[in-house]
Amino acid sequence: MTFQITQGAIRRPLGRTRGTRIALIAALAALGGTGQALAAGDCAALADFEDGALSVTSAETVAADDSRPEACVVMASLAQGEGVSPINFRVTLPTDWSGRSVQYGGGGFNGVINDNQGARWQTPEAEAAFPFKNHVTFEGDSGHQQGDLPESPEVDPRGASFALVPEEFENYAGASVPKTFDAAMTLVEAHYGRLPEYSYFVGFSQGGKEAMVAAQRHAENYDGILAGDPVMALSGLKMTHLKGTRVFYENGGENWVPPETAQAVTAEIIAQCDGLDGLEDGWIADFEGCQPDLSVMLCEGEDGADCLTEGQLAAINELHAPLELDYELPNGLTGHAGYPWGNIVWSGSFLGKRPQPGTPVELGKDAYVYALGDGYARFFVTQDAEYDALTFDENDPALRARIQEVAEIIDATDPDLTPLAEGGTKLIMYAGGASEVPPQEVAAYWTRMTEATDVPAEDFARFYIFPAITHAGIGPQDMPAAADLFSALEAWVEEDEAPGPMVNSSPKADRVTAERPLCEYPEVPRYNGEGDPMAAASFTCKP
Repeated sequence: MTFQITQGAIRRPLGRTRGTRIALIAALAALGGTGQALAAGDCAALADFEDGALSVTSAETVAADDSRPEACVVMASLAQGEGVSPINFRVTLPTDWSGRSVQYGGGGFNGVINDNQGARWQTPEAEAAFPFKNHVTFEGDSGHQQGDLPESPEVDPRGASFALVPEEFENYAGASVPKTFDAAMTLVEAHYGRLPEYSYFVGFSQGGKEAMVAAQRHAENYDGILAGDPVMALSGLKMTHLKGTRVFYENGGENWVPPETAQAVTAEIIAQCDGLDGLEDGWIADFEGCQPDLSVMLCEGEDGADCLTEGQLAAINELHAPLELDYELPNGLTGHAGYPWGNIVWSGSFLGKRPQPGTPVELGKDAYVYALGDGYARFFVTQDAEYDALTFDENDPALRARIQEVAEIIDATDPDLTPLAEGGTKLIMYAGGASEVPPQEVAAYWTRMTEATDVPAEDFARFYIFPAITHAGIGPQDMPAAADLFSALEAWVEEDEAPGPMVNSSPKADRVTAERPLCEYPEVPRYNGEGDPMAAASFTCKP
């Protein structure tokens, strides 16, 4: 049997929290025509569910085990029209539902459905406990599939050619966020006969940008939003990827830095910036204060692993310098922050394993961020699979109009969060102090947001920095990189317990690390001058 809850389009919940969404349940009881309500908890019946563009492809009860409780796992599809890929998504409906829902964002160029278990950079204890919160969770591919793109993996190894289809590009840019939410809420309501009491969004990287799309444009759908290392200024970031790597690759790679020299550069940066927090421990806590002078590595007439040429020094400095545009992107932006100093895996991220990239780019051999910029240049901007990203010039007048057009579609940089704040939604942002998504850019957005929003930031938002941590969560040995930010968000939303400084601890259960305070920006953990350097109590959050 085919069930139809409504006729036509997916419904949007009428309100945001605590009873207002429940108004939709009345609509379920009042359906006419062929509409029927499913028995609560009837997982098998969902297998035949249809509602306009929404259709379920499978629904299966998954038994409980040591890692998760029993749940109905639903795979569904939301049609987008002829010639356009659907939005595929998964909804996990716990048997013993908590009355909460969590929407997850994607990552990279999307195109897959990830199996998320809470937030990125959470503690091992938080990761293990998250499934047993019994929240409904849902995540999608944003409207394209990596195995079915306009270009082959050989031509498009990063999977960016979906952008050649305008509707799929818009879904990736953010249109899929409310579409997936609406569709998931339809299934939640059909299964349980009610909507969530509390709804959350959790995302990281591209998913963090999607979290900010939710915050800036769809806050009425959520009670709490957690945005990790968000690529809000996506256009500026991709151009920064290209600007920062081409200085090593141009002129036949004459300024490329080999891995052994890159290690020496990292050691020198740490040596110059390590003590800014009052303790030399191999960890750069103050990413804004770290401004090293690498001219000390210039070696006249020498060619050692710890020597830089003038060209290499200039290229490294350019990597860390901001992008400057001679035109505006959305919300008046005219550039993007350069990369922070102290990324301990910068050789793989920004240099790759060879002085010249492949054509097309080869993953694992070429700089990671160059591969991302390559997809942007070829498929987002020029829409030419044969375009050479090494020739990309962000200030080329011939590209300006298209760059601005793309930015209007994919960026999420609106600083005015007054609707979110006045509606009662809570927002927690976090970033890595050595991330390939420059924390300076996230911090700049935070500053603009606090100035543009009519409600004091302390009433609705927090922003934390994980010092010395890369986008992949990699940091110096024996140093912390984890906190339970989602539970802090829940406590703020549901118990009105506003978060302050937290404890930054080990990211792995079998790894003992130091602990530090996880500070609210612009403060950093500074050593008190005495006490156990492995203990968070020996540090104080200060500017």
